[in-house]
Amino acid sequence: MAYIIKTASDGLIYLKASYVLNVKKPNSLEGAKVLGQPLVINVNHIVFLSFNVEGHVTYFMANGFEISMKILYEEAEEAFSCAKANVEKVIR
Repeated sequence: MAYIIKTASDGLIYLKASYVLNVKKPNSLEGAKVLGQPLVINVNHIVFLSFNVEGHVTYFMANGFEISMKILYEEAEEAFSCAKANVEKVIR
C-alpha cells in the first residue's frame, strides 16, 4: 500500500489501518486491523472533523462512531474536502 490516506471519486476516504488509533464502538475495527486492510470511510457519513478528548484528529460519524487517526489535522481536512468534491487524490 503506497498511501496513508487517499480519496476516491465516489466520495470515499481510504485510511491505512495502522494509522487508525481507535474507533469508539466495540469490535468495529478488529477485522481491518488484523487483515491490514484500509478503513473505508464514506464522506457523506462524517458529521464533523475535530480533536477528541485525548487530542487526536477524529472524524465524528453520523452513526456514533468516532474514528481517531495518527495523521495531521490538515491532511484529514484535505481528504474530507477532496472526497466531498468527488476528487481522487493521494494525500500522503
